[in-house]
Amino acid sequence: MNKSEYLDSIRSKLAGLPEKDINSAIEYYEEAIEDRIEDGLTEEQAIKAVGTPEEIAEKILMDSSIPKLITAKAKPQRTLKGWEIALIIIGSPLWIIIGACLLIVFLSVILTLFWVMLAIICCVVGIIVGSLGGIAASIAQLFTGGGASSVAMLGICIMLLGVGVLLVVPVKAALTGLWELIAKFIRWVKRKIIGNKATKTVNNTEVK
Repeated sequence: MNKSEYLDSIRSKLAGLPEKDINSAIEYYEEAIEDRIEDGLTEEQAIKAVGTPEEIAEKILMDSSIPKLITAKAKPQRTLKGWEIALIIIGSPLWIIIGACLLIVFLSVILTLFWVMLAIICCVVGIIVGSLGGIAASIAQLFTGGGASSVAMLGICIMLLGVGVLLVVPVKAALTGLWELIAKFIRWVKRKIIGNKATKTVNNTEVK
């Protein structure tokens, strides 16, 4: 496979993405091949060093936004016949409802995880800020004759501050885990949208 065939293969696997994105990707990998050739590799060696069309296409698709992937998935890869267009028009209300439901489920999962993260942050920040405020108030009461109750309140607030500080490390780990979970979920959704698109050419034959 020469450079032209290689780039055409990548282009075909990205069919449906915005033309601007496809051209940008093709230009990038064309330059990558040329740079390796300038370094002394043959064209074939340079292509192998860059990666297979399937690998490149999958990487580009996974880096694309979900709306772009949905548009690419829905865009016909050939000219539709009249009866096919009619079926699409007739079934469009159903597809819109299904698409809306899937979008709602996707956003619900993302928002749920996001609000869990926000709630955890608010709890820890609330403990730390509240305990600092309590410490300041207790000290002020001590100077105004607060007595034993002020000392007890000061001790409780210092203890709560310690708890809040100790929670920072596990909470940070929990937030990192939740963020990774969100990222994995988004990647999973992208892979479901992409399917085997990246492994097919326009005529549905594998590039050897």
